[in-house]
Amino acid sequence: MTALAASSSRIIERGMPPPPQSDEESTFNATDIASAILLAATGGVTDAIVYLDHGHVFANAMTGNVIFLGIAVMQGQWAQSLRHVVPIVCFLFGVVGARVIRTAPVRRSALLVLLLEIAGFLVVGLLPVSFPQLAFTAIVAFVSAFQVATFRRVGRFTYNSTFVTGNLRMVAEGIFDRFFSYYPELRAKGYAQAWKLGTICASFFIGALGGAYVAPRYPAHAILFAEPLLIVTAILVLRSPTPAPQAAPRKRELFTAKPSNTPRSGRRPR
Repeated sequence: MTALAASSSRIIERGMPPPPQSDEESTFNATDIASAILLAATGGVTDAIVYLDHGHVFANAMTGNVIFLGIAVMQGQWAQSLRHVVPIVCFLFGVVGARVIRTAPVRRSALLVLLLEIAGFLVVGLLPVSFPQLAFTAIVAFVSAFQVATFRRVGRFTYNSTFVTGNLRMVAEGIFDRFFSYYPELRAKGYAQAWKLGTICASFFIGALGGAYVAPRYPAHAILFAEPLLIVTAILVLRSPTPAPQAAPRKRELFTAKPSNTPRSGRRPR
C-alpha cells in the first residue's frame, strides 16, 4: 500500500487542459431581461407557425411531440408517428451541437448560436410551399435547439425560452416567497423571480398569438417574422457587458500520500 501511495503521489496535474466550464458558466446570462423576453416571443412565434402550417407538430415543445407520438403509436398511425420522431431526433442533435459551440467564450458562442438560428430561419423562410413539411420541421427543430441549450439564465434565475412549464413553476414559487417568506432577502428574491419569469411567460404567449396570426396569412414565409426578434437579441448580446474573467485553476496534486511512520522493515518505532 505504501508503494502504491507513493506512486500515486507522483501523479500531478501538469500540462493538462483546464477542466471544461460548468453548464451554468457556459450558458449566456442575460443581465438584461430584454433578450430573454425576445427569445421567449421567438419561441412562441416559432411553435405556433410550425404547428399550424407544417403538419401539426412542434419545433420546440418536445413534450407535446412525445405525447402526440405516444397517441399515434397506440392508434397505429405510423406516418404521423414519424412526423413527431424526426423533430425529437433533430432537437437532440441540435443540443449536442450547441454543447460543442459552448466550448468557445460565452459571448462568442451566444452570438454564433443566434447567427445560426437567423440563417436557418432565413433559409426555410424562403423555401417554396412545395418543400416537404417534415424536412422543414427538422431544420427548425435543429436550429431552435441551439437557442434552448444556450440561453437559460436571466440574472440569477433559470428560464426556458421555448416552453413555459418550468417558468410557471418558478412564478408560483416566487409569489409564495414574496408574500409568505419570513426573511426579507427571500421576499425580495421572490418578487424579482415572479415578475421576471412572469414577463417571460407573457412574452411567450404574445409570440404565440403573433404566430397564430401570420401562419394562415403567409403560410410559406411566416417563419421570417421571427427574424427581427432574433436580430435585436443578437444586438443586445453584442452590447452586453463582458463577464469578468475567472482565475485559472491552480495546479494541484491529484493524490497526496500521507507520510508513513512505519520504517521499511515493517517494524514500528519504539
